Amino acid sequence: MREIEVKLAIEGAVELPDFTSEGHGVVEVRALDPVTLRATYHDTEGLRLARSGITLRWRSGDDDGSAWTLKLPVEESDATERRELRFAGGARSAPAEARSLLTAYLRNQTLAPVARLRTVRKRWMLMGEQELELAEISHDVVSVLEGNRVTGRFSEIEIEGRSLDRAGVERLAEVFREGGAVPAAPGPKLVRAIGIDPSAPLGIDLSDLRPTDRAGFAMQAVIATGFQRLVTNDPATRLGEAEPLHQMRVATRRLRSDLRTFKPLLDQAWTDATRAELQWLGELLGAVRDTDVLLERFRFSAPDLAAKLKPIYKALEGEREKAFSRLEEALASARYIELLERLDAVGSCPPLTGEAQRLCSETLPPLVLQAWKKARKRAGSLGSDPSDENLHQLRIHTKRTRYAAEAAADALGDRRVVKFANRAADVQDALGELQDAVMARATIERLVTRERRPEVALAAGRLLERELAAAAKVRRGWTRAWSKLDDKKLVAWMKS
Repeated sequence: MREIEVKLAIEGAVELPDFTSEGHGVVEVRALDPVTLRATYHDTEGLRLARSGITLRWRSGDDDGSAWTLKLPVEESDATERRELRFAGGARSAPAEARSLLTAYLRNQTLAPVARLRTVRKRWMLMGEQELELAEISHDVVSVLEGNRVTGRFSEIEIEGRSLDRAGVERLAEVFREGGAVPAAPGPKLVRAIGIDPSAPLGIDLSDLRPTDRAGFAMQAVIATGFQRLVTNDPATRLGEAEPLHQMRVATRRLRSDLRTFKPLLDQAWTDATRAELQWLGELLGAVRDTDVLLERFRFSAPDLAAKLKPIYKALEGEREKAFSRLEEALASARYIELLERLDAVGSCPPLTGEAQRLCSETLPPLVLQAWKKARKRAGSLGSDPSDENLHQLRIHTKRTRYAAEAAADALGDRRVVKFANRAADVQDALGELQDAVMARATIERLVTRERRPEVALAAGRLLERELAAAAKVRRGWTRAWSKLDDKKLVAWMKS
């Protein structure tokens, strides 16, 4: 379940505005019974969860009784929206299911109680037409406890959307702001209770880099970004969601590519070992992701054939299930934890070479240029009728060049770098469409050989025709994207 809420700080008693006359669609403000909530928050010694926008708590006093709640940040969203998961279990130890979802954050750390809060809550439900629950408003007086002693106290208003979206919740919050309420500190109550800054960046921020920074600093930022992408998308991947799994795969690919491109800046033994582990993880993620792409592709391109293609879809779903089981086993392994620890350690103990001490402006452009030269050489060797495999190799080289340019863009502060990376992405996307069509064709041919039903084979044949047509279209058009990329003015920054 996704939780959408806005928190506001307020002092003293709360007088609820008359929302029924404010044009919010509220027909009734229904007072709910007040409750007293007692919560114990669990985290690592260094508060890894809280610093990542995550809370894990055991709480009593809810309408639903005592339970564990895990709240995870939602990708590309602010603190007003989080994923909420509930688990049964006693107060002493977090449930295994919750700990499993936090593997990438905890790694070798243990959970322990870090804060105890008592909240006296007054509540109101805003009702719409036909008994529709729009939002719940709470006024919380929160006491921070050490034993039986109160060591701190604060008050806040929470507006939690039920059927309202974020914009609707924000409109309700604006009414309180007009009455004197101010935005509360972002994040959960735990953040205020223990006094950490939730806006503080985790690791090195790429946006802080400058051309006069050391190249090694840029390399640390690139690895930190990839590491955070892996960790952030890990919980939802374990829950079986397709997009976070895709993002984890992208993270492994980017990291492998960047470690290859910027190899002169890093210890070779460390780089080779890390790239091998990233390849291991990437292949496991890819086995699941590829079936997701194919299923989505087939269902989009052939809705008229869906009924007859059910055996094909069922076979692919079975392959995905097996691949996902292998991935789950890997994500629970010590090998995966060791990989994350290896990447995380770069922030404090980077395996840099002497070359990494040079400035970004001197070091990064020539390394991107090397990657670009390989891509350009590959394109020049294609001939008039390149094979699918040769075009796939060009896509790989273009992708490496794009990743290298994106890794250098923030440090160099040159708009041409971003423009070049965007055009490289256009070539990668075009050739990626061809590769998807090639994979789709091979998969159809493989799966249809198992089918003896003529109607399935006929439908698969029609699907195959569409994939062949899609591949032919890409072959006719990808060169336009390439010609826009292969522009001397666009790549001049690499040689300056």
